[in-house]
Amino acid sequence: MRNFDKLIQKMTITPQPFNECRAKFKNIKELENYEFDTIEDSLANLRLLGVPLVELNNNEIALETTFCPIEKQKFCIVDIETNGSKPQNAQIIEVGAAMVQGGKVIAKFESFVKADEIPENIVRLTNITLEDVKDAPSLKSILEKFRLFLQDAVFVAHNVNFDYNFISYSMEEAGFGPLLNRKMCTIDLAKKTIKAERYGLGFLIKEFNIDVLQHHRAYSDAYAANEVFQKSLQNIPDFVISTEDLVKFAKPTLKKRKKKKAS
Repeated sequence: MRNFDKLIQKMTITPQPFNECRAKFKNIKELENYEFDTIEDSLANLRLLGVPLVELNNNEIALETTFCPIEKQKFCIVDIETNGSKPQNAQIIEVGAAMVQGGKVIAKFESFVKADEIPENIVRLTNITLEDVKDAPSLKSILEKFRLFLQDAVFVAHNVNFDYNFISYSMEEAGFGPLLNRKMCTIDLAKKTIKAERYGLGFLIKEFNIDVLQHHRAYSDAYAANEVFQKSLQNIPDFVISTEDLVKFAKPTLKKRKKKKAS
């Protein structure tokens, strides 16, 4: 998806001509099952996959996040519990998510997922047992419902790459296509806006007295991550106005490697 990522990166700076984008969309393997013949089909299909694209008057397309104010943006705060660390040989056993807009939770998503195996270390960590998930909906069913819940909101999580990549892999395996939502990590954002000794979610829950039923359960951790997110938003700089400003601001600062002096 490198070519797609490069195209989206261009759109974070300026709108792009639709005809040029359409040609690139058709050459991306992961998008080969989607229609891009018209601008309407293109936008509908990509928004279904999570890309917040809109049409402009001059036959250009743009990322809605580049001009959407933060207070009007929908952020989906997500957490998953899994029975292993890698999606190639493990699966999601619980999904929790809070849809947030204007600082308020406007919808929630929470479900166990049917699984045939939960290692003992995961049981100890989460208190989720096979008895809890034996009658739960199938993974494919939950992924389909979650896709409809998420839509093209910004995907936010504490250590976002784990949750995002695990869900995206599972989506593709289930035949729903990859996640292409804009994403943001509350760890990275917190490091730039909140002073703390550590930035793990468990530590921040205690540090800020966040009222959760149980750490390492999906919705409780999504709720806690949203509390951290809201505290972070209170301290963002004045120049962070649009959603895309926030996405860019939250990214970790790359430290330049110091050149070794020749001896």
